[in-house]
Amino acid sequence: MAGPARMALAATVGVAALVAACSSGSGAGGGPETMPASVSATAGLDASPPAQPAEVCGGGPAVPAEPFWLSGARDTQLAAATVGTGSDVVVFVHQSGMSGLCGFWPYAVWLAQDRRLRALLFDQCGYGASFCERDSATKPDDWITSTKAAVAWARSHGARRVTLVGASAGGVVVLHAAASIQPPVDAVVDLSGPLTWSGLDSLTAARTLTVPVLYAVAPNDESVTVADMRRIYAATRSPSKRLVQAESGHGWEMLTLPSLTGWSPLAAQVATVIQGTHR
Repeated sequence: MAGPARMALAATVGVAALVAACSSGSGAGGGPETMPASVSATAGLDASPPAQPAEVCGGGPAVPAEPFWLSGARDTQLAAATVGTGSDVVVFVHQSGMSGLCGFWPYAVWLAQDRRLRALLFDQCGYGASFCERDSATKPDDWITSTKAAVAWARSHGARRVTLVGASAGGVVVLHAAASIQPPVDAVVDLSGPLTWSGLDSLTAARTLTVPVLYAVAPNDESVTVADMRRIYAATRSPSKRLVQAESGHGWEMLTLPSLTGWSPLAAQVATVIQGTHR
């Protein structure tokens, strides 16, 4: 299956998984104020990798990924996986709520199958099977450190071009991570990142960014206003920046059409940023 037919199939099953993930307790699209109530508790990790995202997320395409444990902040072990091949890699940072990496999983599969890109997804502390000390779930600096660790892992495993994509709280995190990663990532995408989240200030990070940035927000977003995102956009130092107003949704929800029958124009725009062909 190729071309539009394959895209349609991937979009259909992908949207089904996205809807299931977003309805699993994220509330209001997993708004920026939500933090996990508790942390995954395990006695420790054995030598086996985490479960396949297709098994954990449910309702989506049974596409095989490569699960592994990512070493994050303060010796944390984060459940992670890659899907797709190639040297153009996107590192996804999920929004808060209960879905974790599952929220981005359908889109990652579409990028891998339709755009021949490689995606890296991981669960921050307090999500999925990630093994962390209890207070790591509420430490935004740990989210940044873990995001930087994911970028380092991608580069050590063949990535030549790396793009950070974050949703809601993850949008704030990718701005801060991109501001301090050396060598710099190649691009950043902020989907509905608020002005502030858990002590992190988007404006502060935006003022230091020099890499290409794509911001996206929807007019009906109850957590982040268009005016808020315009302030972040205006503060961004990078000469290559763009602000897109999506039709509806919050965070990763903006990647799907309101009718839930396929991927939105924003989904294609984000793909071009990852590929380095965005104009």
